Amino acid sequence: MFNPKRLWMVLSSALTLGVAGVLVLAATAPGSSALRAVANNLTVAAHAAVGGGGGVVTLTVAPAATLTAKLAATVSVSYTCPGIVDSTGHEENVLASTVYVQVMQRQGKVVAHGSGFSSGTAICNSNFVNHATIVVVPDVYPGFTSPPLKRGTALATASVSACSTAVMSGPFGACDFGSAGPLTISIK
Repeated sequence: MFNPKRLWMVLSSALTLGVAGVLVLAATAPGSSALRAVANNLTVAAHAAVGGGGGVVTLTVAPAATLTAKLAATVSVSYTCPGIVDSTGHEENVLASTVYVQVMQRQGKVVAHGSGFSSGTAICNSNFVNHATIVVVPDVYPGFTSPPLKRGTALATASVSACSTAVMSGPFGACDFGSAGPLTISIK
């Protein structure tokens, strides 16, 4: 016999355990990266239902980065985005943007890795080239600290999101996304 109270208890317990698992996973750098990837995929699916966004951001990572304070790397990213048309047909070309960069560098038997991001606004009309400079610092999480980045060859991965600043009727605003990498860069 179907018991709605028992079903509610099981579902609420499963939801609580799921949220706790996500919080534990988010406490590590690899877990945070995995959650970002999943969130971006879920967000794209949700935006298609809203009627806007889902466009592709085209981006380029500069082949040379700068060693900063003998610890971090400063990476330059250039990107264009198409803009967003909301469900009422209004075109929005000034979007809230976030650029996220990860760098990995082999140093003997150890791999140094770091990440950084920049948030701001972007002009999105498919022609204007936006620029962001991101300081990538070594990752630190419980039980592990990455060594500093050094001069030499490294791999970089970048992702960009450009999202509507308008209040949307659903839980998510419309966004455009893009990513590049891993690409070989030179830290100088």
